[in-house]
Amino acid sequence: MDEEEQFVECFTHGKQQATYVCQHIVQSLRDGNPRGFWSAKSEPGNERSDSWCNACEDKVNSTDGEWNGESEEFAGVTLLCGACYDRAKEMNRTN
Repeated sequence: MDEEEQFVECFTHGKQQATYVCQHIVQSLRDGNPRGFWSAKSEPGNERSDSWCNACEDKVNSTDGEWNGESEEFAGVTLLCGACYDRAKEMNRTN
C-alpha cells in the first residue's frame, strides 16, 4: 500500500491514519451504545489494528474462530479515521 492509501481525510479530524472496524463499532459512535472491542494482532508500528465488536467475535467463534464470507458480511467492515478509531476503542472497551 502506498503512503497516500494509508490515510483518510476525516471531515472532523482532517488527514488521519486509515483504520478498519466492523459496522457495529461505527454504529456505537452514532448511538453511544458500547458493543465491545476486539482487535487483530497488531503489526509493528501500527497500534490501530483491524477491530470488531462482541457480536462479530461471537460470529467468528461460531465458525471455529475463522473469518469467512458469512462473518465478513455480518461485520460489514468500514473505514474510520485514526482519531475516530481511538474514540471508538475507548468507548467500546467499557462494555
